[in-house]
Amino acid sequence: MKKIWKAFIAIILSLFAATLIMVGFCVWFFTPVDPVLDSLPKYEKKEYYTSGGFQDFTDYAKYTYQISESEIIQIESLFPVMEEDIPTILKYVEHFEGCIEVYQDFPSESYDFDKSTISTGDYFFLSNRYEEPERAFWNYSLYYFDVDTSILYYFHTNI
Repeated sequence: MKKIWKAFIAIILSLFAATLIMVGFCVWFFTPVDPVLDSLPKYEKKEYYTSGGFQDFTDYAKYTYQISESEIIQIESLFPVMEEDIPTILKYVEHFEGCIEVYQDFPSESYDFDKSTISTGDYFFLSNRYEEPERAFWNYSLYYFDVDTSILYYFHTNI
């Protein structure tokens, strides 16, 4: 009877250890990677707003940093805004603003981005899930770092 009991405990402990290993692997594997936030130091303050949902949603965030421009230049995921980038950045911001007007569940009073601040000397990162021009606004993430305020703005839409 003791041998059966010991074998039973050994099986239970083995299953428990295997479960812990699998949970650890799943947490590691499914942890989202953010090319911009992961490359920046820890932010001082975060404000995050979403319309929620699995599809057809928007996210808007503001991350406040204590960071110098010389540190920003070293961040490989952010690109300096050039004069020719401004129309593209504006198109995405304007599309985002149109989305938050449509999505009734987005807290639009929380949206406070001022398009007039888009200028050379700041930094940005833009990624699209789709490369086709007709699908450019279906799923994108735009990060805009305003050097004057040290605020990183995040605009995301998935429609």
